[in-house]
Amino acid sequence: MNKTNKKKPSTSNVFKAAIAAIFAITLGVTINFLHTDEQDTTTIAFALNLDTFKRHVVSSHWQWRVRQPTTMIMLIHYNESGKETNRTPVRMNHNGWPTAELSSEGCEKIWTSLVATPLRVDGFKIHADYYAELEENEDNYWCRFSLSSGAYFDYFPANGTVTNLSD
Repeated sequence: MNKTNKKKPSTSNVFKAAIAAIFAITLGVTINFLHTDEQDTTTIAFALNLDTFKRHVVSSHWQWRVRQPTTMIMLIHYNESGKETNRTPVRMNHNGWPTAELSSEGCEKIWTSLVATPLRVDGFKIHADYYAELEENEDNYWCRFSLSSGAYFDYFPANGTVTNLSD
């Protein structure tokens, strides 16, 4: 039995390693060049609901100013073409801003009366959480509307302030 040990020249191994490295670099550059970022459609839809929320907070306030003093107004919702789609009663505080009872359920009611949709966007639940400072009264609490992905905005019923979307 003859054993033959065939040794491959070292230049052949270096050549194969160089080809593998060039292939990997070319593949990485190609993937990086062709990759397009996908937008987070859930956050975009949530931002659209935030715009609706802001508009309806302001329109509720001006409707209250016309009819004051009243504790409730009827908010009329329209679609893009101007056709009426819904009417919801909105409870107003003494400053003329949409409010509800001091609880997370109250925050949910504020959402549904202003946006006229359930607390869902793209199939994901919107969390409505009640926050208050140490003393409980109608002037120092706020509602936080958030997605589980981290995007949120706050609404302060005492003065009608709605924050921008944050992550």
